[in-house]
Amino acid sequence: MKISHSLNSLPFRCYSKLLLLPIISLILLIFSQLSFSQETNTRISNLQTIYLDALADEMFDEADQIAKKIVEQSIQKYGIDSHEAADSLIKLAMAQQGQKKYESAILNYEAAISTIQRIENRLDKGLINPLRGLAETQIKMNRMDLARDNYNRAIHISHVNDGPHNLEQLENLQSLANVYVIAKEPKNASDIEKRIYYLQSRNIDPYSLEMIPALKTLAKSQRKSGSFEKERKSWRRIISITQKQKGKDSLDLIEPLTELGKTYLFVHFNTMGYDEIPTVSKGDTYLKKAIRIAEKNPEATWQDITETKIILADYYIMSDRANRSYNIYREIWDLLSEDELKLEFRALSLEQPVILEDIYPPKFFEDTSITSQEETPPGYEKAQVTFNYNVSKRGLAKNINRASFKPDGLDFMHNIIGKEIRKLVYRPRFYEREPVITQNVIFEHEFFYKKNNASVQKDSE
Repeated sequence: MKISHSLNSLPFRCYSKLLLLPIISLILLIFSQLSFSQETNTRISNLQTIYLDALADEMFDEADQIAKKIVEQSIQKYGIDSHEAADSLIKLAMAQQGQKKYESAILNYEAAISTIQRIENRLDKGLINPLRGLAETQIKMNRMDLARDNYNRAIHISHVNDGPHNLEQLENLQSLANVYVIAKEPKNASDIEKRIYYLQSRNIDPYSLEMIPALKTLAKSQRKSGSFEKERKSWRRIISITQKQKGKDSLDLIEPLTELGKTYLFVHFNTMGYDEIPTVSKGDTYLKKAIRIAEKNPEATWQDITETKIILADYYIMSDRANRSYNIYREIWDLLSEDELKLEFRALSLEQPVILEDIYPPKFFEDTSITSQEETPPGYEKAQVTFNYNVSKRGLAKNINRASFKPDGLDFMHNIIGKEIRKLVYRPRFYEREPVITQNVIFEHEFFYKKNNASVQKDSE
């Protein structure tokens, strides 16, 4: 008998098995890929959890290493042109920002922005977060111009996607206002905060408690722009709303009363045309009312009473009426001498000088308008100068002396800083209920210069 080796002669069961082999292989391959994909997703998810924990604990070096792994695995799985890759680059930039590796952080924020623009477009809402991070990093490098542009772009994208009145833009608007403050552009800062006020107050009953956050924003913007009479009106509106909704003895009145009182420190402007000419002494009335509320309200704590009294006493120091402050400080001393917890508060608030009016000396030798800079910029060197002085019973810096300086040859800057120190105002130190002189108070200041600055000044001497 001739045996046939053709496929057709094989039993049906064998034939079926042969047909199923490639299908089974394909299914196994698919399941294998799905399993690998699931494992990758799990690894990335676990890494992201650990990253967030490290970031929350400010372990930025650890967060940096984890973020780099997330970047590598995200690109491997999703490709460089993916939202996942962009998100991982943002995570890396945030860790580097925490490490103060600002140049690296900027590169990764820009890479994330570029990736999102390639995938979507230049107005995609996903750009807002990296633009904000980029701007924050540029502030650290004293590039206020670039930070301003990126905040403005983020705000514009927000308008395009969610309309010009959306509330999600408030954080970026406030950050932009802060940029203008740092750049010493109070008018622009005030204008931005007015926008915030109008956004917050839209569709809100003007006499409701919900109106108060918007009014506080407005009051702050008015202070920055020097519109003190308008600021007073804003605080009075807050007081009126609070009294109407919560009563005239509410503890919530303490903040607006004290802030209203503080505005009367600012009377160095033309008061012509005002029915009630503002004077420093008018601020006392509101601060004393805050004290009465704290003393009478059964829900007030000893901290509420202490803080309202300290504010009034500090106000007298700030308005050059130190003699009036001493009796109030003595009352506070007695109040804080009752138990261990209060004694700790007394040590911090009365047994050492406390700055009431701070100073912000220049941070660059050749540009004395810049008062904020943390890291040494490229091409600059760091200088340090130390002064010592006494703090008088009236809270003023006296007998100011330059104690040390490094390097030599920057006397011009040292003179400027010395003049700034004269503007310091302290709450004086108390000992056994009495104000005393504090000797040898140290003031250290770091600033930046280019090497030729020191040599040029030496040559000119």
